[in-house]
Amino acid sequence: MFNIDNNDTITAIATPHGVGAIAIIRISGNLSFKIIDLIFKPIDKLKTLKSRRIYLGYIYSQNTLIDKVLINIFKSPNSYTGEDIIEISCHGSIYIQNKILELIINNGARLATRGEFTFRAFKNGKLDLYQVESLLDLFNSENELDHKLALNNLRGEVSIIIKNIRKKILNLNTILEFGIDFDDEYLNKKNIIVFNKLLVNIINNIKYLINSFKLGLLFKEGIAIAIIGKPNVGKSTLFNFLLKYDRSIVSNQSGTTINYIEENIYIDGIKYRLIDNAGLKKNTLNKLELKGIKKTIENIKKAEIIMYLTNKINTKYLQIQRYYKDLFKKEIIFIINKCDLLKNKIKRQSSPILISAKYGIGINYLLNKIKSLSERFIKKNNKTIITKVRHYEELKKALFKLNKMKENIHIGIEPEILSLLLKEANYSLDKIIGTITNEEILFNIFDSFCIGK
Repeated sequence: MFNIDNNDTITAIATPHGVGAIAIIRISGNLSFKIIDLIFKPIDKLKTLKSRRIYLGYIYSQNTLIDKVLINIFKSPNSYTGEDIIEISCHGSIYIQNKILELIINNGARLATRGEFTFRAFKNGKLDLYQVESLLDLFNSENELDHKLALNNLRGEVSIIIKNIRKKILNLNTILEFGIDFDDEYLNKKNIIVFNKLLVNIINNIKYLINSFKLGLLFKEGIAIAIIGKPNVGKSTLFNFLLKYDRSIVSNQSGTTINYIEENIYIDGIKYRLIDNAGLKKNTLNKLELKGIKKTIENIKKAEIIMYLTNKINTKYLQIQRYYKDLFKKEIIFIINKCDLLKNKIKRQSSPILISAKYGIGINYLLNKIKSLSERFIKKNNKTIITKVRHYEELKKALFKLNKMKENIHIGIEPEILSLLLKEANYSLDKIIGTITNEEILFNIFDSFCIGK
């Protein structure tokens, strides 16, 4: 890993390795302009290169022309890293890329390590550590929702909340330390009421972020949908149709599925974990079937949405729906499958939803129902969602210290004890945004970046 105190000039190819139409080479540091003056000749003769401008010209190695390029200029502090940055857009030949990189290094720069450009952005106050980790999430986003959450966090939505909480804690601690220094009787009944009011506000803000973690985890791992019903009603056929390939074995024989199968699907950019379960039987002595039913019940408990499948017109579907909703506290979609075989046709396509999993009839109604139920998860203010275990754990530590303080505020308590609890809570918040951190955490985060970012 790079030395965190290094201030030398770094360079790297920012585009993926290999041949392409265009490659981008970055230079960041105090020598950036000196280096570009030595190797670049603009087509238009210029006295100085101005910031936030693009120039067309040639890269030379001594008197040998290497390539016709565009260079993009960013002067400190108005750049990604907060340092002087030059970005060279050259043709994507591997020879050209390596030759230009060699020229830059020979004139005073060194090759950057993984994430070093972003580390300098962090070190120079362009990004806090939470935003750095959000940038990684943006690179790794697999769907529209991942992308949206990462962008919101990169913009600093969560960072702003955490910084506001820190500010409130510091203000409260300042009031306490005033009492420590100047007034032995400062923790009187009136002041304790004021402290409690301020403290409850801080605790609620942290709880809000902690509770968002479950939602964030849900988005990352996928909203779980359990397909349940009696044997041979078409659960596996529906599972395969939604996946768009045959994953589960389908048979007319009852009890073909004796264990659950789970796969991911995406609907309008939202990730779902679709779970095909063993059929539910009231009376069976078969040990394998009993084991499968037990697992089905476990999956129902874990799921956010239940799709209850039957192949018969059942006038008691509302009672069945209410039974599962009351028992498991889940959203239920009641589905009548094999509608192409029903003698008594039902015109309506929802409540219950009529489908033919074999022929794809009514599937759009089903997908729309799934999306409408999912909106209740998405509408829980997805601008401020914690998605990483590290942040969640630090928030829990902060909450523990603040709750401990709340429990111990009373007349006669030493203000120094309360002040220490506040400082420990703030320490945990500092570790999230990187105000306080250690080299091990930094290495783990920045080593996940590619060279050139």
